[in-house]
Amino acid sequence: MRIALAGLLFAAVVSSPAYARSDVVKFDGLQMHCVQAGKIKFGPNAKFSECSVTRGRWVATLDFIDMYQAQYCLGKVAGECDQRAFTLFGNRAYTPNATVMLQRIDPAGTEYDDPRLVQTKYGDILTLSARLPDGSESKNYYRWQSGKWVPVESRAWLRELARQLPKGEAINAAAVWPDADSMSAQAKLYRAGGAASDKAAKVELAVSKDRFTVKKVTLTQSTD
Repeated sequence: MRIALAGLLFAAVVSSPAYARSDVVKFDGLQMHCVQAGKIKFGPNAKFSECSVTRGRWVATLDFIDMYQAQYCLGKVAGECDQRAFTLFGNRAYTPNATVMLQRIDPAGTEYDDPRLVQTKYGDILTLSARLPDGSESKNYYRWQSGKWVPVESRAWLRELARQLPKGEAINAAAVWPDADSMSAQAKLYRAGGAASDKAAKVELAVSKDRFTVKKVTLTQSTD
C-alpha cells in the first residue's frame, strides 16, 4: 500500500519539461518586445494576435553568455492574457543575436518565479518554477554543460524515497520538490487513507547522470 500510494501521487504530478531549441533572434529590444521564437507564434494568422512582455531582465552570466528571461502574455485581444509563456535567451557579449535556450508555455493565470541559479558540487543548476492556475507548482531543473542547459530529471527520486519510508506511510509528491541550493527536500508523511502522520522525511539529494537521486533519508517529527 505504501509504495502503491506513493506511486499514484507521483504519477499525478509529472510535468512536461520546458521546451528547448536553438532559434536565433535579434538581441536588441529583447526585454521589451515579444519575438516569435521557438513555439511562440502571434500575429494575424496565428492562434493569438497579441503578445506583450510582462517581465524581461538579465538572469545570469555563464561562460561569457548573458542569460535573459522574457515572460509573455499571449491573447486574442490586446490587454488579455489567454496563455503565458517563458523564454530564456542567451546572448554572447557584443554580438547582435540571441539564442533561445529554454522555453515553456502555460495556461493563463500561471505565475513564473525568476529563474534561480545556484553553484553546486554537481555543477551550475538552474531552477524554473511556475505556479499554475489550479494551485499546483511545476518546476524544471537544468545543469549547465558545454554551453547549453541539460535537463535534470527531478521526479524519479520520489520512488527511491518511497521505498525507504516506514511501512504504511507515503508522501504527497505534488508538494515535494528538490531545493538545489541545499541539495535537499522535505516531505511530510501520510498514513494509508490520507491521514497526516506525525513524521516527516528530510532527504539529502545528489545528482547522478543528470537526475536527482536520494543520498540519505532522516525521519523527524513533523512541525505541522
